[in-house]
Amino acid sequence: MSPRTSWLLRCALALLTAQWVSACGKSDPDPHPNPQPGKDTTAPVTRATPAGGNFTRAVPVALACDDAGGSGCEATYYTLDGSTPTTSSTRYREPFTLTAATTVRFFSVDAAGNSEAAKSEAYAFANATDTQPPTTTASLPGGAYNSPRSVTLTCADGGGSGCAATHYTLDGSVPTQASPRYSAPLTIAATTTLRFFSVDVAGNLEGARQERYVLDTVAPTVSASPAGGNHGRAVEVTLTCDDGNGSGCASIHFTLDGSIPSAASSTYSAPLRLVANTRLRFLAVDRAGNASEEQSQVYTLDRTGPGSTATPKGGLFRMPFTVALACDDSSGCPATYFTLDGAVPTRASERYAGPISIRGNTTLRFFSVDSADNDGPAVTETYVVDMEAPTVSADPRGGAYASPREVRLTCADVGSGCAAIHYTTNGAMPGTGSTRYTGALTVSTNTTLRFISVDVAGNTSVVGEERYTFSSDVTPPVTVASLPSNTPYNVPVEVRLLCADTGGTGCNGTFFTLDGSDPSTSSTRYTGPIPLTASTRLRFRSVDFAGNLEAIKSEDYVIDTAPPVTRAVPQGGIFTEPVTVRLECTDSDSGCMETRFTTDGSTPGMTSPLYEGPFELTRDTTVRFFSVDMAGNAEAEKVERYDLQLYANTASEQIAWVREQPDSQMDMPIDGATVTYAKAFGSNLNDPAGFFIQAERQGPALFVEENPSVLNLRAGDLVNLIVSERRTVNGQVRVRIARTNVTRGAGIPLAELEQNVSAVDVHALVKTYESEYISISGRVGGDFFPAGAGFVQAPLVTAGVPEGSPSANNLRLRVVDMVRDELDLTQGCTVTVFSPLWRFTQSGQNTTQPSVWEENQVSALMCPGPRVASALALERNLVRIRFDRRISPGSVQTNGRQFSIPGLVVTSASVNGNDVLLVTGNQTERQEYTVTVANTVRDTRGSALEPAGASATFKGYVRPARLRLSEIAPAVSSGRDLVELSVVEGGSVLGATLVDGNNPNAPLATLPDVTVQTGDTIVVHLNPDRFSSGVDAPQSETQSRTEYPQAMYSSNYDTAWDFQGEASGISEGNRTLRIRDTFGVTQDAIAAIVIQSGTPFAGYPAQLQALQAEGQWWPPNCGGVPCTYTSFPSALDVSINWTLAFSTPGKTTTLSRVLVDDSDQATDWDVRASTLGWPNP
Repeated sequence: MSPRTSWLLRCALALLTAQWVSACGKSDPDPHPNPQPGKDTTAPVTRATPAGGNFTRAVPVALACDDAGGSGCEATYYTLDGSTPTTSSTRYREPFTLTAATTVRFFSVDAAGNSEAAKSEAYAFANATDTQPPTTTASLPGGAYNSPRSVTLTCADGGGSGCAATHYTLDGSVPTQASPRYSAPLTIAATTTLRFFSVDVAGNLEGARQERYVLDTVAPTVSASPAGGNHGRAVEVTLTCDDGNGSGCASIHFTLDGSIPSAASSTYSAPLRLVANTRLRFLAVDRAGNASEEQSQVYTLDRTGPGSTATPKGGLFRMPFTVALACDDSSGCPATYFTLDGAVPTRASERYAGPISIRGNTTLRFFSVDSADNDGPAVTETYVVDMEAPTVSADPRGGAYASPREVRLTCADVGSGCAAIHYTTNGAMPGTGSTRYTGALTVSTNTTLRFISVDVAGNTSVVGEERYTFSSDVTPPVTVASLPSNTPYNVPVEVRLLCADTGGTGCNGTFFTLDGSDPSTSSTRYTGPIPLTASTRLRFRSVDFAGNLEAIKSEDYVIDTAPPVTRAVPQGGIFTEPVTVRLECTDSDSGCMETRFTTDGSTPGMTSPLYEGPFELTRDTTVRFFSVDMAGNAEAEKVERYDLQLYANTASEQIAWVREQPDSQMDMPIDGATVTYAKAFGSNLNDPAGFFIQAERQGPALFVEENPSVLNLRAGDLVNLIVSERRTVNGQVRVRIARTNVTRGAGIPLAELEQNVSAVDVHALVKTYESEYISISGRVGGDFFPAGAGFVQAPLVTAGVPEGSPSANNLRLRVVDMVRDELDLTQGCTVTVFSPLWRFTQSGQNTTQPSVWEENQVSALMCPGPRVASALALERNLVRIRFDRRISPGSVQTNGRQFSIPGLVVTSASVNGNDVLLVTGNQTERQEYTVTVANTVRDTRGSALEPAGASATFKGYVRPARLRLSEIAPAVSSGRDLVELSVVEGGSVLGATLVDGNNPNAPLATLPDVTVQTGDTIVVHLNPDRFSSGVDAPQSETQSRTEYPQAMYSSNYDTAWDFQGEASGISEGNRTLRIRDTFGVTQDAIAAIVIQSGTPFAGYPAQLQALQAEGQWWPPNCGGVPCTYTSFPSALDVSINWTLAFSTPGKTTTLSRVLVDDSDQATDWDVRASTLGWPNP
């Protein structure tokens, strides 16, 4: 058989089995195509299968085209109505079914355009009575299945013409005779809607049928709510099934006994109530029969509260610290609550969020709540923060003794209690490694006993010292009574008996009697004040440790309750000339003690002028007076009024004459001037003690360089004096006097002398107003700055001297520094000052200085609200907010809510003068924070915070390094001196300052933000060279010790940190030097002097005393008194002598530390060859 014939037979077979004729058409190429289709001239041949004939049932007819060897069949056209087909007739695409007599006419056209002649086939049917459609069934009913299934469609036509074909769709669309023809079982592998129908041979069409198959191979999911875990009470558990887009959940099965669940286990229908510890196991089944994976939840009914602990536990501590709270519970601890005041904590108490700051004695109570909502038991921890050192004393005290003594050392501590006492007997400084005191010490030779005590918290007391000397003592002690017996008393009194045994062995006891009998060592021993309620003869004597008995002494005490009587002679009245008044006091009992009076109309008191003799009245005067007797009884005030015609006063002319003279010696009287202010203190040529005199409102006035306390002068006194010298000091006319006569309180009232110069350019007219008593109102126009020892000054803006005026830089308000602190004077305050006008000219600068020596010289004080001046982290949890004015403690809430710091929680606030201390959460090192203060914070005058000054920034706390002075080169040319520091304890040096005691407000250097390590060396370069290339680096080293290497900058040291100071060095002379940390606390210091001829620097002893008071220099005093140039030892004796350091200028010879241990005394230091840049010693 030829290949072509075989292909045709295969096509015919396909047609007979109702397959698509297209399998034989052009869409499936001829296996033997015409090799030269362009030359095809032969028409194709078409035949019908089956051929026409007689049929008993419907018959499918297929038309097959053959163009063997040609270009291939292009199309076949046919008609069923007997008409001749054309290319416009129906185009054959698939077999068609004939159920009635039909003539089929057809022809084909090939690809070359050759068209065959039309052919025809006639089909006749013997039986045409079948009118019932067939019935089709599916072998598998619709439903949910969990695996692929096979479906068979079966057609039945009963007694009809028989089934001709079955058609179906699988996408849910309505099937037609053009739909796929069923020929074999269908495989259902996914969710499918099968729709189908059949047609019989007679052409009857069955109505479409449908079966829906849901193929679900994914198991459902199942969950329990709530989930397993710890629960504090019975729990209801809901099981939920979810089958997504699957067949849907059919059931849930579970077990409560721990067994594996199956479809045979209990079926879930409602929430399960669990009242005991239970393991719940469960699974779900969907409608397709898929079973989920088994799930399991364990429910533990937890009815026990959690335990809580604090770290550290309660106990004794030496400094503030933080406490961390922790909870231990298997179910977890979502919350812990606490109180700090000893109150029982509840769930309404503060919730623990982080370490708790403990700064004082605190009772911390706390409890936790577990995840099952159980409350744990409350825990109490008591913390004692003991920052107070104990005290220690010796009994007997040091002194001179004739025989050995047993000395007992006693420690007292109000905090944690005493732990130990340590002592030395060789004069060495004691430490905790020194001998521990266990019992009385026997001292029999000259001994310096030094001792310290340590409390349980570890605080160490200051060193106590007692010196015991032994000698032969044959002199009895001396006892005196604290109250003199020649002074009557008007109330019961207490008498103290004071025994002294100077140079002897010391007082061993005092004995007394109150009945007039002789006292002996068997009489009452004196132990404390002796109360006397009636007139009594007190007799007493003392005995020293050498047994020397004092002779009997006696004091008689009188009680007087009647006041004295005073009268003025002459009595008040009208007088035509000056009158001399005397005040006469009489007292029949104890006698008159003193008389007090006033002449300015004010009520006299115990601070009023003391009557010391007759006084002269030269003007209308009201004299008020009273007396006090020796017992202290005061009479009622009496009043006398004197009406006088004033006489002409030449004092103003005399003062004017003195002022007009050149500096010279003279002998000029001034009669009847009034003292306007008595300045009883002064320290030097620029600011001596003295007093001002003036006779009339319009002046003139003088400053008298004589201490008024020596002359017993005060403001308001009338004086007659002789001027012995007129001189000009700092532009101010001053006089010295040879003689003075004072009339107490008889001067012109100050209010009548006062001149208001607020609207006057007082600086331009300073010669006119110099030393005159003025009042001036104005505003403090700038910050205060030093103005001589103990004084500060600031610009004063007035109506007569406004800002920007020619005199604005020369008018200064000058105030005693302590007075400024008390008044809280700051920039912006408005004041009215009542005072003589001071002037000061030096180095070509002329300043006019309304001065305030006492608080009562200022009135009408009004100041702007406080402003935040700075903020500084003192500790990791402590921030100091410094204001420019003192803050009212009552305006600051202790909970700190008026202070906001983003990123930090503020838990408390406390006030200390200008400072508010905030306790915060843990700060991040060097992170920049901003603190904002609420306007409810007020100063001590009630002024609210200025809005523009309500915030400041600071950096998170960095532990400061501890530094020690180790070497100084004080005589480098051009003031480029060097100061070496050693790092005793590593940390940041940010803000540390090097300070000269001669100018403490202008540090020699302020160190940069650098973290240094223990053992590092720092060299501070003062007045660095900014002009010469390659000498000093452009700035301080902040990255490493070789950031600016010596090879490039000759002044630097590669072995040390090189920091740069301000533009001034250390000049030769007596001075103290301090290194202070960023908080202003002195870490180390020296006191150094230069031996030279002439008068030593007067200000140095005060610097030394301040250093000793800080505990930074030893000894703490000079023989029990403040160190001065005349004390023993003297201020020079206890200081470092660094004279030789200035003898060889440069860096080769320095003042160097020579001892490893720092004893804070001169022997730690010596002048020697330089070792700058290296550890020293």
